Amino acid sequence: MKGNRIRLLLLGLIAVSAIIFFALYWNGQGNQASETAVTPQSMGGTHVSKQVEASCMGCHAVDENGKLARIEYMRKTPEGWSQTIARMERLHGLKVTDEQRKQLIKDLSNERGLSPEEAKSVQYWLADKPSHMEDQITNPNLQNACMTCHAGGRFLAQRRTEEEWKNLKDFHLVMFPSIYLNHRHTDWPVVADAAISYLAKQYPLESKEWESWKGKSQQVEGKWKVVGFQGTKGVYIGDSEFMSTDGKLVERKSVRYLEQNASLQSRGSVDVEMYSGYALRMQYEQAGKKLRGTFNVGRDGKTIKGDWSDTSNPGITGEETYYRVQTEKPEIIHMEPRAIQRGQTQELTLYGMNVKQLTAQDLKLPAGISIKNMSALSDDRLKVSLAVSKTAIEGTSAIGTEKAIVHPKLVVYDRIDYVKVTPPYAVARIGGAGPMHKVSTQFVAYAYSSGKDNKQGTDDDVELMPVTAEWALVPYPEGEKDEDLRYIGSIDSKTGLFTPAAEGVNKERPFTQENVGSVSVIATYRHGEYTLTGKTHLVITVPDYSNVVN
Repeated sequence: MKGNRIRLLLLGLIAVSAIIFFALYWNGQGNQASETAVTPQSMGGTHVSKQVEASCMGCHAVDENGKLARIEYMRKTPEGWSQTIARMERLHGLKVTDEQRKQLIKDLSNERGLSPEEAKSVQYWLADKPSHMEDQITNPNLQNACMTCHAGGRFLAQRRTEEEWKNLKDFHLVMFPSIYLNHRHTDWPVVADAAISYLAKQYPLESKEWESWKGKSQQVEGKWKVVGFQGTKGVYIGDSEFMSTDGKLVERKSVRYLEQNASLQSRGSVDVEMYSGYALRMQYEQAGKKLRGTFNVGRDGKTIKGDWSDTSNPGITGEETYYRVQTEKPEIIHMEPRAIQRGQTQELTLYGMNVKQLTAQDLKLPAGISIKNMSALSDDRLKVSLAVSKTAIEGTSAIGTEKAIVHPKLVVYDRIDYVKVTPPYAVARIGGAGPMHKVSTQFVAYAYSSGKDNKQGTDDDVELMPVTAEWALVPYPEGEKDEDLRYIGSIDSKTGLFTPAAEGVNKERPFTQENVGSVSVIATYRHGEYTLTGKTHLVITVPDYSNVVN
């Protein structure tokens, strides 16, 4: 009996030794591949790129179709490929330098990326916009198999062959075996198969958009006009210039906030990387803060749209649109105010380029609105006085013509009926004591008109403009004790910026002991003799450690 135990023990040791040997052997092969750029002679041609071959072919062989297994059967955004490479480093022993990693992401994005149209629908995910509410995904299998753990953007930002979509199921069962128990309320493998079938049909590897785009690359060097919006500070206008310096793309930018009449400049070189020929990823400094930018160049090369966030507090964000500077015709990129009221004479300021050339005949105004006076303050700013009759049609109108490009639409309203607060459901995160920063939440109040039917919340409602409100926190649910209010953090009563408290144990707080909780956020807007309020829900929770990559 004792001899049998010894034999079993020896067999077990031999098996473990074999596993360790092969793990070290294949790990060494992968590491060796990352250190050399030698391409096997039998392969022929280049598979994706020399850097991909050097770093990936130690594990990913060329298959019977002449393609790198797994890699050439999927497409992802730069962020998606970055996550893939990080997983290869973390789990499979890939060794790459920072420069090699950057080159891998660029090569894979250029050859196996998404088209501008495909990326546009998941911009919120790429920019990691906090508290963003995704459009409703109605497929019940995606809801039950995927979205119980992931936001929709996680899988909507990919394209795969049917076989590669199926591989995701096996990957999850191997890497996260508890997924079966966590979904014991349903037959997860069966639901996952149905979800995969849907994804394979809706998001296949090949698409007309990608085929028409692959290989193209936008040229952004030159001067641009910028329009942006930051919740705490409002609208800003600016000038930007992209330049190639020592083989790298850099940006110089200065902006001016209209409400505060304050100017900011991006100091020093701004690192800009171009992926897939249109996806700009930026790192720059502004007013002593480091910012991260996620932008995409439009297909026509005349606009750049995207988002930026403060790297030390991802909840502080802004949205920007760039317009390429041209000298052919007047071009209006912003108007202030954004909406005008019926029955009044309204003063508008138009911002853009070549505005000194603009005449009253160059604009197509709705019936009931006429221009009383126009005065150019500079070549990029124009004052317009509009007479708006009581019978002017409510709604949104495009006022540009062949002689003048006008990007913003003119909004006409009768009265402000209600105020809506964004985000409609917000999540802030405590932090600051460990590797994760605090994630604040910026609330903004928007004025709305109920439209012709005079009913709030219907299809003809019109968003008018952001308004200055007074901000406060109240218990959630209403009427409950205010214990959470004492610990979770605070909201700026003037700007609507909520800043969470620090992470970790709070010895002064009984029972819960962490600075988490749930409250309602109230915006109060005083408009003439009326007072309007808007409300939203805020959850303050723990840091998102799963987002720590590299």
